[in-house]
Amino acid sequence: MRKGGTPFGSVETAMIDSSYAQVGKSLCLPTHAYLGSTESKILDMQAGLESGMGAMIGALSGINMISGSGMVDSLLCQSPEKLVIDAEGIAMAQRMLQGMKIHTDTLATGFYEGVNFKGGDFLKQRITMQLFQKEQHMPGKVIDRDSMRGWKESGSMDTFTRARIRVKEILASYRRPELDPAKEAELHAYVMDLAKKAGIEQLPFVEEFQPV
Repeated sequence: MRKGGTPFGSVETAMIDSSYAQVGKSLCLPTHAYLGSTESKILDMQAGLESGMGAMIGALSGINMISGSGMVDSLLCQSPEKLVIDAEGIAMAQRMLQGMKIHTDTLATGFYEGVNFKGGDFLKQRITMQLFQKEQHMPGKVIDRDSMRGWKESGSMDTFTRARIRVKEILASYRRPELDPAKEAELHAYVMDLAKKAGIEQLPFVEEFQPV
């Protein structure tokens, strides 16, 4: 109300999206919403707060398709760094939807037999190595869960810096998908036909992507 704009990062917007998604589900229709966005102009705490809240509300509401990842400034800009950060938030939301799991018939009560509680032997147990991979979501390098010493030794990087490194890694590893030449020619002819019907005699040249 202060500016007269649509606050895509507000909790009320997420609540409205969640509500009409339930209407769609009652009609057995697929649902879609723009969540995980923010009004912030930079990747700051506001961007993380609004995007994470939106993604989690959308996931818990059972919305089938959620757009908005990587978007800032009310969907007006796309940030590759935010995109990889949002991917981590989405992974956490997906883990949330899986709920608490029961991996053993006895709730792993045998885990405590012969364990030295004061010595911190839990991490050494074989069952720990077996179960934590099934229960715990392990985030990528964008998320820092190191100690203060380890964080400093790694360069004292903030989330944006780690995200930018991840973006460069993804771009450097990009490889153009291999397409059947015949199907590629058929696709080109189809698009060319549509272009001519629209009064366009030549398709615009698109330079092949080169990672930087």
